[in-house]
Amino acid sequence: MASSSESSAASDHDASSDDETQNAIRVDLKGMSLEEIMQLKEQLGSRVYKEAVLGSKSVKAKQPKTKVELKRLNKNRPREISAKRQVPFLGSELRVERKKETELRDPRFDERAGDYHIDTFKKNYRFISQIRDKEVSQLKKQLNNVDGEEKQKIKHSMQRLINKNVEDKKWSLKQKILKNERKKIQKAHDEGRQPHYITKKERRAKELVAQFEQLKNTGKLNKHLEKRRKKNAAKDRKRISIE
Repeated sequence: MASSSESSAASDHDASSDDETQNAIRVDLKGMSLEEIMQLKEQLGSRVYKEAVLGSKSVKAKQPKTKVELKRLNKNRPREISAKRQVPFLGSELRVERKKETELRDPRFDERAGDYHIDTFKKNYRFISQIRDKEVSQLKKQLNNVDGEEKQKIKHSMQRLINKNVEDKKWSLKQKILKNERKKIQKAHDEGRQPHYITKKERRAKELVAQFEQLKNTGKLNKHLEKRRKKNAAKDRKRISIE
């Protein structure tokens, strides 16, 4: 008990002595001009000057700033953000790494898929013609069960599949003719003769003759000629109306 009373008495004595010192300093400052006070403050420093004049208790130690957690008033409302914080240049939603889009490439024109050989391609996908024939037969069966616009759509689909097969057959026939021409040219070179190079006009004439023979053998010649006659008549009517 005695020690505690002695320590409290000592602290009171120190406090009173500090007060007397501060009072004495204030009295001295009253007799000084403002310019002299400013010079004294610059020499001692603002912190020491405040402690000497106001006392050490008045100078509060800086406390670390506590992070204020901003809460939402309602779970359905957005969270409040302090306006003092600088907003990113592009925004957080734009700085998210975007997924790479799926790269679309055509293997016919891509070097990674190798060289494109049309003969090999046609040979490997010959089965598509058979699939088209099966689809045509299936569509024919559906024609009896539909009417009106749906029937016209089925007919259009059938004609499109048939035309594709016809084009494939024409291409195969043309490639066969070109192959025979190359063989004849190579044979002439081997025998030391001047080869005959067929012109586009001659090739076109041969194609028409082959088409005529094919239509004649299949019995479709008259139908083809009638179609050509109607087409030419329509062209003539159109030309006469323009004139």
